[in-house]
Amino acid sequence: MSQASGDGAAVTRHGSAQLRAGLMGVVIVSAILSVFVGSLWLDILASSALALFLLLAWRQFSVGTWVPLILSIGAMAIALWQAVPGDVLVSAMERMIFLASLIAVLNTLRSAALLAPEVARAGAFLTSQPASRRYVSLSLGGHLFGVLINFGGLALLLDLAKRSMDSAASQALPEEIREVKLRRMSLATMRGFGLISLWSPLGFATNAVLITLPGLVYTDFAPIGFAMSFVFIGVGWLFDRVEGRRYRAMALPRPAPPQGAWLGAATLVLHVLIVGGSVFLVHGLTRLTFQEALILVVPSYAVLWSAVSGFRRGAGAAGGVREAFADYRARLPWMGAEVGVFASAGFLPVTLLALVPVEAVQGHVAALGLGAVPLAVGIAIGILAFAMLGINPIVSTSVLGSVAFQLEVPGLTPQVIALAAMGGWTSVIGLSPFITTIILASSILKRSVWRVGPGWNGPYCLSVLAIWLTFLVMLMWTGRV
Repeated sequence: MSQASGDGAAVTRHGSAQLRAGLMGVVIVSAILSVFVGSLWLDILASSALALFLLLAWRQFSVGTWVPLILSIGAMAIALWQAVPGDVLVSAMERMIFLASLIAVLNTLRSAALLAPEVARAGAFLTSQPASRRYVSLSLGGHLFGVLINFGGLALLLDLAKRSMDSAASQALPEEIREVKLRRMSLATMRGFGLISLWSPLGFATNAVLITLPGLVYTDFAPIGFAMSFVFIGVGWLFDRVEGRRYRAMALPRPAPPQGAWLGAATLVLHVLIVGGSVFLVHGLTRLTFQEALILVVPSYAVLWSAVSGFRRGAGAAGGVREAFADYRARLPWMGAEVGVFASAGFLPVTLLALVPVEAVQGHVAALGLGAVPLAVGIAIGILAFAMLGINPIVSTSVLGSVAFQLEVPGLTPQVIALAAMGGWTSVIGLSPFITTIILASSILKRSVWRVGPGWNGPYCLSVLAIWLTFLVMLMWTGRV
């Protein structure tokens, strides 16, 4: 290829990326405007921009994106063929726009975090703990970073763990011990990250069930999930202790965190409390829904955080905001895989509910004698099974949750459906090779997705599911939920 043709290809790629960024910007702005102004033309504009964005970003798609997108296209075709009412398709379109925008908006915190010195200090503090405290600190760190900056936090901690293996002390260790140390650090981070699905107000699982299940409120399920997250940290710690038992008698070097690095971790806790508290405050003081408050508060806080970080670094508040915005704009074109999954999760449930003969399904459920308990267990196991086939939990949770709600089975309340879905979601985040968590970890650690997911983390994930379902069934039998 000549220099001229190479430059032309580069310009074309840059132009395509800029176009994708602009299209996704239209979707986000439309979703935010829709919080205040309902407009069919705004929905049509945003849907068209989203469709074109996904069409241009198709090379980014994995199996986990293609499957729900193909299902969505098929559902739309059948809906049009069966003359489904227009208001149903508009409702599906609105939810599709909102969820696609939500995943994009949550990434603003990731761009803001890149400028914040406390993030790097917190990462150094967590990855430099001695072995006796390392699992708990990295689990809590993965949890904390995941709540605040989602996959950006997971990537940061995994990268720090990987780079810590290049230190002089780690290089002096035998190869077997270095591999075990890397695996234990990585699993602690991934498991802590996965537990945000049980309660985080900024998490995808929480918002998926809130959008899917009418009448459900955050306090119906999040306190239970928050309490159980500590139980599962303990379960993971037991797995880690068993794995590390043969190495505890060895006189291995004892790492120590940098001086004052704990302040970074403390500051991140403060950020989480402020962001979460702000969402609840806006929701409580206005007529906005929880998700509407979230999509307004998160980018606002990201701007404020960037401004403060820029001021502290000497670049000025405006300079910090410009730098974070430039990073965010550079990320937007490459969110095709995630946006496709979330858009499908918004569109599919609404459309399928109009196509599925709910009364016939109710009759089959009654004929089989299926009550609330087996259906709740089936929801959780179904989410895990679909994830192993490449269907993201946000899609299966939205579809299964919507169908289960429409069945109106006694005892299968929105609270029970939400708890069942969150248990299945949490158990599969660190297991399926098609889940973003495992794909990201595999790329950073340079290990196969099958090794990182089912190989390293399979027993823990299945234990989490068994414990959660046992707990949920006990709550149902005793009438607590």
